[in-house]
Amino acid sequence: MIRTRLIICLLMLFLLQGETFAAPDDTVVAIVSGTDGTHAEVVTALRARLLVAEPALRIQEVDASTVSMASLAGSRIVVTVGSQAARITASLAPPQIVVHTLIPATTYHGLPSSARGGAGGSAIVLDQPAERQIALLRLALPDWRRIALLTGHNTDARVSRLADAARAQQLEVRESRVGTERDLYAALQNVLVEPAILIATPDAQIFSSSTIQNVLLTAYRHRSPVLGFTAAYVRAGALISLYSTPTQIGEQAAELVVRALQGSPLPAVQAPSLFEVAVNTNVARSLGIELDRAEDLTAALVRLEGGKP
Repeated sequence: MIRTRLIICLLMLFLLQGETFAAPDDTVVAIVSGTDGTHAEVVTALRARLLVAEPALRIQEVDASTVSMASLAGSRIVVTVGSQAARITASLAPPQIVVHTLIPATTYHGLPSSARGGAGGSAIVLDQPAERQIALLRLALPDWRRIALLTGHNTDARVSRLADAARAQQLEVRESRVGTERDLYAALQNVLVEPAILIATPDAQIFSSSTIQNVLLTAYRHRSPVLGFTAAYVRAGALISLYSTPTQIGEQAAELVVRALQGSPLPAVQAPSLFEVAVNTNVARSLGIELDRAEDLTAALVRLEGGKP
């Protein structure tokens, strides 16, 4: 009898230990910056794709405002969604592999160096590759040969890549620096002295919720189309936007998580691999511009990059 009880106790202890050791292999923690639809959409796509690839995985969602080392214990991989979640998680410096998502490149490069690719981690930034943006403009607006760029304190490298990509396609580039918000109107007047395609960049100093309407209105008055970086830009009055949806970001993050679970190395930072194009037909009509359908432009750009639409 005593021997039987001893065997049962040992078996239970073994099972408990087995659960403890298994946890790091099958738990992913998603740290979310907020409860808005965008962040929820990323997590939903992440969860759906992961459970198809790894049905035994547990995906635990944690609010960034309450995250702690204790809430990350027992997980192998951490996925952050949004800038706030990235900054808070970076300040904790967890030992797990961390995949940052839904952040602009400026936020990523502002994280501590240990949080940028540390412990084999990675990041998917929102910034579309410069070559992709210029390729879209050549597809959508082949007769336009001039682009306009505004440079801020945080976007020198980004704007430089756009300028190089444009010049490689024999496009004229006009640039102007914006030191403060008060400089914005004069900078716009400078780069749009002749009609040009204004490329908006994810620089909150220049293109923010408080400035975007004035930027779009000024560009429109100069008969200059705007290339935005979110769907909201097109709704606000930009001619065209190139962006990645939250679902696409979540699916790409899931691919990185699966690679990490399989022991494959991850890139320190990655541009969006999936994307969409949106167009504003009313603005196109007002500017006298003929545009292909958004779906056709997306498919053409995917084919140009060697993918399947």
